[in-house]
Amino acid sequence: MAIFSGIISRLRGSIGQLTFARVGGKTVVREKVEKQAVPTRTRRQMRRRVIWANLVNLYRAFSDTLHPSFESKARGRSDFNEFMSVNLGANSVALTAEEARQGGCVVSSYQVTRGSLPGVDVQLGENNVAVTDLSMGGMTIGASTTMKTFSQAIVDHNPAWENGDQLTVFVAHQLQDASTGLPRVTIEAIELTLDVNDELTLLGDLVEANFFGVENGKLAVGGSVNGGIAVVHSRLTKDGTKVSTQFFVVNNALLSRYQSAEAIEAAVQSYGGLKQEEFLTPNLDDLVSPTTEP
Repeated sequence: MAIFSGIISRLRGSIGQLTFARVGGKTVVREKVEKQAVPTRTRRQMRRRVIWANLVNLYRAFSDTLHPSFESKARGRSDFNEFMSVNLGANSVALTAEEARQGGCVVSSYQVTRGSLPGVDVQLGENNVAVTDLSMGGMTIGASTTMKTFSQAIVDHNPAWENGDQLTVFVAHQLQDASTGLPRVTIEAIELTLDVNDELTLLGDLVEANFFGVENGKLAVGGSVNGGIAVVHSRLTKDGTKVSTQFFVVNNALLSRYQSAEAIEAAVQSYGGLKQEEFLTPNLDDLVSPTTEP
């Protein structure tokens, strides 16, 4: 409670959360105490809530490397908005409230970019090595391979690629805490701007040894996948950055555990369960609202 004098002492009634009154010849102000509304918890709301957490934690793991990842965004929309929007309805992963609070995360085949450039097809081959559809024209990659040779091979044998384009590889490593079992994800982001005049050594100067290789004439990336991998083609134009549309290609032994009906039910219950719904009454609270930054 506060006591006022002067012009403010003549105030009566309420302004916002404050109530003014005369007590003992003085003006006092009190803050209103309001009852907290009990949140509605329909099945759709709770399902969105439990899968939202995994997406937010995954987006954070990108550490701002996922930008600009979505072309043709509406005014006021961010890459985070688009990432959440395109991934909320598919490949759901359910985390409990405690797992979400501790930063838990599970890799699924989420969309990471959307754009107008031709996509890079990635398949998991022997020993879960990621092999792209990028032809290397019969070259091999070894300790002496330069960026010049690497870039020339991609530009010469893949018509959609030009000198100055960027090749980006996102490797999502799926981890699990040995003592708590909490799933975690770290994301390794590799970017290479193709330069047919660059004499730096590809393996060693620019990326670690064995990160790139050639399988049946095609570019292999990232080694054996335990989690997910996405290879993105991007280009700077007068109209801004253009990207290819890419999804994580996934090899993740933990994934099925967090997508089961049991996992979703456990996650829902961890947030307090569901309210009893009136079957025939439309629930307007279920309408999708705009996403906001994490």
